[in-house]
Amino acid sequence: MPSVEERLRRLEELLAEALQRLEHLEELLGSMSEEALVASRLAVAFSMPAMRAVEAARRVVEAYRFVSDPISRAIVEALADCKPRSISEITRLVRELRGSASRRIVRERLHLLEERGVVVGEDHGNRKLYTLRLCREQEV
Repeated sequence: MPSVEERLRRLEELLAEALQRLEHLEELLGSMSEEALVASRLAVAFSMPAMRAVEAARRVVEAYRFVSDPISRAIVEALADCKPRSISEITRLVRELRGSASRRIVRERLHLLEERGVVVGEDHGNRKLYTLRLCREQEV
């Protein structure tokens, strides 16, 4: 039978290993938290299946590096499913996310996001449709 000292030493080793694992889990959760929050918001706001919401959330978090204001972030979220959308469609989705949105402000932010290379706008007849640049890059 192991001595008390040996059992204490083994207990210390197990505790140290458990602490290392907890620290690793905290790091993983810390890096995933924003993505998980965005995914849940997209799934609820747009009735999006969970797996599609997670994929969209990854694009959103990546694009967040280039935007800081809440309206631009909501626009990025509205375009995260990679469907080309008009200003009116984007405004409607931003309203669903934020509760309010001005078509004029959404249009202005879209132009800024296009200049920064976050979104791509294409003329389709008499209207312009926008998509996230990340969506275009993932198609190729």
